[in-house]
Amino acid sequence: MESASSVFRLIIDPPRPAALNMAIDEILMDAQKTPAALPSLRFYSWSSPAYSLGYFQDVREVAARRRAAGKNIPVVRRITGGGMVLHGKDLTFSLTLKSTAPFLPREVKGSYLRINEALRSGLAELLPEIDYASCKDVPSGRADGERVCFEAPSCYDLLLGRKKVVGSSQRRKDGAVLHQASLFFDLDRETMIDRISRGFEKQWGIFFREIPLSDEELLRAEQRAEERYASPEWAYQPLTV
Repeated sequence: MESASSVFRLIIDPPRPAALNMAIDEILMDAQKTPAALPSLRFYSWSSPAYSLGYFQDVREVAARRRAAGKNIPVVRRITGGGMVLHGKDLTFSLTLKSTAPFLPREVKGSYLRINEALRSGLAELLPEIDYASCKDVPSGRADGERVCFEAPSCYDLLLGRKKVVGSSQRRKDGAVLHQASLFFDLDRETMIDRISRGFEKQWGIFFREIPLSDEELLRAEQRAEERYASPEWAYQPLTV
């Protein structure tokens, strides 16, 4: 029998614009302030290519890369940290839950390991060579503002051979946790969603209940996207939330 504490909401979203994707993740994080809100795992993709920047990242890095690529790819700034990611061919997921939930350690590095354990568990049958990046091999001294997420691994990132295939970032605020991750695997979307969901169920002892976004949630997210994430002031200037 499912207990209330072991039920997670599963959201499998269609491709959406960059600003709306980020706004949805933020309103799901905000919902965790409500005692009755279920933790959520949301899978999504991007309706067109976009760069996402970490919250503390210098926009000059992405501007130089856009010029070099000769493409005017849109930019959106996350509320989570980490480095720059070019989205479009990835599967992205967000995990939102209360910071007091028993599933994650309070220490951030340990929470990355706990989440990536679930990913590895779900994908290991198809990708037996998948492994963690060793913390001792991770370069030190690089600020978030200088990082391109997939150019170098962080502690406990998932690797295939020497290639980083999962990049993650996290935000903790007002008793809630938002963890965002992009996955670059040569697997179809449905297979990845199925295997990753199973990995979380196995490793965390939880059950998923698929509950799509409501019309009210989408309306709030659209308003948040317009007010914040579609704004050049948000994307191109350091701000505080």
